[in-house]
Amino acid sequence: MELDIENTRTWSEFVFSQCNFKDKRLTKRLIQIGNQLSLHTGSSLLSSCEGDTSKIEGSYRLLRNKRVTAKQIGSGGYKASAALAKSASTLLAIEDSTSLSYSHEVRKELGLTGKHKKAYQRGYIVHSTLLVDADKERTLGLVAQERWCREESNYGKSQNRKQIAYESKESMKWENNTLHLEHLLEEHLSSVISVCDREADIYEYLHYKCLMEQRFLVRAQHNRLLKMDNSYLFNKLQQEKSLGNYTIDIAQKGGRKKRQATIELKALQVTLTPPRRQVEGLDVLTPITLNALLAQEVNKGADEPLQWILLTSEPITCLEDARTLTRYYELRWKIEDFHKAWKSGVGAEDQRMQSPDNLEKMVVILPFVAVRLLQLKEHFEHQGQSTSPEKEQPPCSILLSDIECKILWKATENKEFPDNTPSAAWAYKAIAKLGGWNDSKKTGKAAWSTVWKGFFRLRERVEGYLVAVS
Repeated sequence: MELDIENTRTWSEFVFSQCNFKDKRLTKRLIQIGNQLSLHTGSSLLSSCEGDTSKIEGSYRLLRNKRVTAKQIGSGGYKASAALAKSASTLLAIEDSTSLSYSHEVRKELGLTGKHKKAYQRGYIVHSTLLVDADKERTLGLVAQERWCREESNYGKSQNRKQIAYESKESMKWENNTLHLEHLLEEHLSSVISVCDREADIYEYLHYKCLMEQRFLVRAQHNRLLKMDNSYLFNKLQQEKSLGNYTIDIAQKGGRKKRQATIELKALQVTLTPPRRQVEGLDVLTPITLNALLAQEVNKGADEPLQWILLTSEPITCLEDARTLTRYYELRWKIEDFHKAWKSGVGAEDQRMQSPDNLEKMVVILPFVAVRLLQLKEHFEHQGQSTSPEKEQPPCSILLSDIECKILWKATENKEFPDNTPSAAWAYKAIAKLGGWNDSKKTGKAAWSTVWKGFFRLRERVEGYLVAVS
């Protein structure tokens, strides 16, 4: 199944039509809001109505409606993402947490988001799961999300975490999102690999995944004790024979210089022993067997050499297996981009609703709009990064209409439109250029925000032209 992400109305109908409202008029209004916010990405709900009184009244009436809940909105969007996932052979369920903070009046009814008890800003802690087609490296959608407010009464109790039951900790968020996947994907769950950072290196979570025979790829944080010979994981991996090397390009960022890194891979099957904790229920934890993968940079002179230790359910028998898994982990950056798109691109932290319920509803609508930004970027980038000879490159007509191609050419080129249709690769770079891109890092790829700005500016020009000639 392919999603028409360029058409905001079609996109919004697909994402929000499965929301379980008993009144079809509510679903219709939500679809309209999704369309408005996508057409005016980053604008407030009020601005997206373009001064239309009926849209303004209808939009805010939906947020105030007690029959509409944030849970219903989210559930419908997650179902849409799951429907897209069923055509992929291997899926990555990439998970991570972030916070949303607010400083207006509603903050008094929200929770702590930082390390300071008296912080002025309050908000939500949010844990999200983004579904990615592993083979195409394309974002399919948001498939699970939990939000909660940290209570001030729990501040400063982290030192007692060893005495708190696992089910009562925030750490349970990883397993909770897995339960959402089990419900939504059902028989397709065997195609899903959960990809998590070091925060998920929790014995109970790994134990659950192994017990349920689910697939996972978790970056290790703890140098765990091994059952086989009472050695420790990190030391044991270093002693293993190398599977081989591969090279990757490290982009310039901040004070870090651009470089090409050579990565050495080592792997080992290990059996981990349960941790010693004073927690009720510890006796149900048993040793677990999984595969461990070490990826470390061997370049001499690197200021901060790369090193990952990954724990996985996946078999590692050769260099190709190991490289596939490191590539899967590299794709975890997509959820970082999602957080940026959600918080900055579509303005989740700029919302000023005075009611916590209304604010939460907007917070749940906006992540789907943010995902669309990433999908637009991938769509243009995929078609525009052709390695074929110039004469074999696909035309820009696979990305844009005829009038869009001509207006894009007029906006970015100082010459007549050519007899032969320009390529999709040209269209991708021209859209990025319209958004302010100059490829200063020489990567050939633009950020999602730049591609979106360029596409938005192109749509503005096209709409202006159509109004002028009508």
